[in-house]
Amino acid sequence: IPVGENQARMAKEDVFSDFTLARQGYPRMAFSACFGGIIFNILVGVGLGCLLQISRSHAEVKLEPDGLLAWVLAGALGLSLVFSLVAVPLQCFQLSKGYGFCLLLFYLSFLLVALLTEFGVIHLRGA
Repeated sequence: IPVGENQARMAKEDVFSDFTLARQGYPRMAFSACFGGIIFNILVGVGLGCLLQISRSHAEVKLEPDGLLAWVLAGALGLSLVFSLVAVPLQCFQLSKGYGFCLLLFYLSFLLVALLTEFGVIHLRGA
């Protein structure tokens, strides 16, 4: 399965499970799962991928954080976490639909910028 399709499938499953948890009366668990599930998937996914590469080739795994896409990904993650860290306590942990729409708008704009960066439409000067 290509990486993009796998991530889309996992994200869809996470959304449904988080909604189900929240509707069953566990909103804090659902909110924690929004962050914890993603972090777990990244750590296990990168860890297993690196472990498989090391076991097959017996070489070092080198991640390449020099590209613009890495900065876009890290910046978007940082901005969304800081936004949630500020917005959630300001709302006394009673999240509104407006907050959800802001997160969806942020995600869609991030997705657009990440795709444009990946396909070379957005690039650094001289690169």
